[in-house]
Amino acid sequence: MSEQHGKELEPKIRGIQERLKKMAAEDHADRLLQVTRQPGWTTLREVKLVKAALEAHIRRLDDLDHSLRALVEAAE
Repeated sequence: MSEQHGKELEPKIRGIQERLKKMAAEDHADRLLQVTRQPGWTTLREVKLVKAALEAHIRRLDDLDHSLRALVEAAE
């Protein structure tokens, strides 16, 4: 890869890293746990819906992790 290619790709590469750092620093988990632990928060159906959404997010994170690792490996 030429120096020019590296300069062209750098904003996207750094952007991904910064976005991941920002997401990790946010308190989504603490906020969600606070809400879901309140008595009478939700029905069994809503628990199943939220659980399905969380499982989907976990799969997306697994896919993102796998694809970024594959990208780095292919680039090396």
